[in-house]
Amino acid sequence: MATDQILLTIQEAANILRVHRATVSRMIDYGELPCVLVRSRKLIRTRDLLLFIDNQIDE
Repeated sequence: MATDQILLTIQEAANILRVHRATVSRMIDYGELPCVLVRSRKLIRTRDLLLFIDNQIDE
């Protein structure tokens, strides 16, 4: 499996961003960070998280 296809939990993404998990949940709800739904779980692709970070740096 390619590393850009690894799915992260909300908590794992929050740890990478160094924010609270509720912040990541709000980012998903506001459409700022895409997620993949697996049943009721929201998971974030590593590629999408890295793209989000890159876009924040470029602004």
